[in-house]
Amino acid sequence: MSSWLIRRGWPVVRSRKTVLSLFGLGMLALIPAIYVSNLFLLTMLFGVSTFSYAAWITMSLVLQSDLYPTHAVATVSGMSGTASGIGTIIATYLIGFVSDRYSFRPILVGGGIVPLIATALTLLLVRNGKVNHGGLVRGDGL
Repeated sequence: MSSWLIRRGWPVVRSRKTVLSLFGLGMLALIPAIYVSNLFLLTMLFGVSTFSYAAWITMSLVLQSDLYPTHAVATVSGMSGTASGIGTIIATYLIGFVSDRYSFRPILVGGGIVPLIATALTLLLVRNGKVNHGGLVRGDGL
């Protein structure tokens, strides 16, 4: 989707942020799943959320190559992969703790809200202006 927007003249970072925003909202589909008892509808909500997550994480990983010079992309990817692994370890224990003591409801709410917070932080922290060549953050020709 971001490639399609870029081919239509959108700046690279704006197109990536648009896709992040759209699919960040899509992950909110986990929250209504708390109240659904119909298996088809529950499967659809989880499908929308899972698809949104796959699209969101793809844009998140691609955005690194747009923001950093070529020689730094591997380092940034390694650091984000390490943080992701540590976050997964912590989340695994927290999910077990919360589901044992309460239910899966807080987990589904968190699973819908945390990506939205990450999207908001990306929109807030990643700028798109004249300093970075009108949307192309890297100066090496992308």
